[in-house]
Formats: sequence, structure tokens, C-alpha cells
Amino acid sequence: MVDLSRSSQVGLSGKMLIVAFLIDDMMFEGDFLDHVEKTVEIKAPPEKVWELISDLERIPEWARGYVQREEITSEQRTGVGTTTREIGVSFGKGYSKTFKVIEWVEKEKITFRSTSGWLWRGSWIMKPTEAGTMFTYSVDFELPPGMEKLRLSFYKRYEKLIEEWVQNIKNLVEK
Repeated sequence: MVDLSRSSQVGLSGKMLIVAFLIDDMMFEGDFLDHVEKTVEIKAPPEKVWELISDLERIPEWARGYVQREEITSEQRTGVGTTTREIGVSFGKGYSKTFKVIEWVEKEKITFRSTSGWLWRGSWIMKPTEAGTMFTYSVDFELPPGMEKLRLSFYKRYEKLIEEWVQNIKNLVEK
């Protein structure tokens, strides 16, 4: 824990900024309210699946109709610590959201968490099979306060989107 009370150089707003920075670098702990997970077998080796999903700026190719643009915002282009900004349309409204890679295992797994907006963590997991690759997209999230009435409809919509996205990844990789 950082003791900010002894700092004569930092005013209250500086303390808030430092606290926000510390929260930003923490990983989520505990359970999320909702979980969506979809798995598909792709008839291609994990290396080919990895080629698509590890190129983060290609997300709009398979998240069509939702993500319009994904841009890497850090100097680092791959690996833990890479940050991105996603721009898209959700429920008919435009949005902008930022993410940070918190786990990166070459040709096996990438995990992100949100750094803006509602709590969200997602993973892309690949396991080799005899026929190619078992690909899983797993998402844990918690809607912001005040959106409880939308929870069920949002969950169903998100479940459908994840299913579409894993199928899009499969189709792109198997081309």
C-alpha cells in the first residue's frame, strides 16, 4: 500500500490521480455477476488461429456489427500491458471503451480487462485437437449500477454476439 499522507507535494487531486492509477493496474478479483462462454472447433492449427486473434487491430474483422475500430494505444504492440481503445455500436448507441492485456501466453491464451466503463474481463483460449484447435471465448462482466433492468436482455444479446464472433473467427481462419 502507498502512504500518500506524508506527501507535501501532492494535493488532494494528485492523491485521487495516484489512487486511480493504482486501481487501473490491479487485476479483478472475486466473482463477476455474469459469465458467457462459447467454444468452437476450428479446422486449423493453433498457430493460424493465433495469427488472427493476436493481431488486436483485426478485431473488427470478426466482431462485425459491433466493433468498428480497435486501435492499440500503447507503444507495446503485443503481450501483457498492451492497451487498446475500441470504438463501436452497442444497442444502437456509439461507445468507446479501453482495455488492457493482463495475460498473454503465446499460441494459447490472451486475457483482457476493461479500464473504462463497466467491469469486464475476457479471454481467448486455444487448445490443440486432432482436427485443429478448440477455441473458447470467455467473458465475465458486471453491468453498471442502474442497468439491472437490462441485465437479462443484455446477457442474451451478449451471448448471441459471442456465438457470432467465435463462428466468424472459425470462418476467417478456415478460409
